Amino acid sequence: MHASANHHPGRPWLSLLVNLCLAASAFAQGTPEQGFRLMSAQASGNCLACHSVPGMNGSNSSFGPSLQKVAQRYSSSELRQWVTDARQIKPDTLMPPLGTTVGTLRPIRAQAILSPEDIGHIVAALETLK
Repeated sequence: MHASANHHPGRPWLSLLVNLCLAASAFAQGTPEQGFRLMSAQASGNCLACHSVPGMNGSNSSFGPSLQKVAQRYSSSELRQWVTDARQIKPDTLMPPLGTTVGTLRPIRAQAILSPEDIGHIVAALETLK
């Protein structure tokens, strides 16, 4: 069972905080080059472990969907949500929440794996995949 970022019974301040953080990160601009570096780094997302990404060496996993033409399928804000917390779009996803620890039962780290700036870079990279 997971907690929705938009609904925290008894803790309305938490919903507000999560929504403010997501809104603030929506304005973070990134660079595709840095985004692709983050996507291939094992410590910061490790997207290549599950996704095939056109033009990236070692990117041939078929566990998750291919990211080929992902920018044609999703808007920037949707891409940001997928990276931040895919559970908000697809509750039964196996993709970990990379930009939040909200709703995780036992987070390994005290903070999210990716910062809003990191997510901005990854979104910039994903936006090039048209």
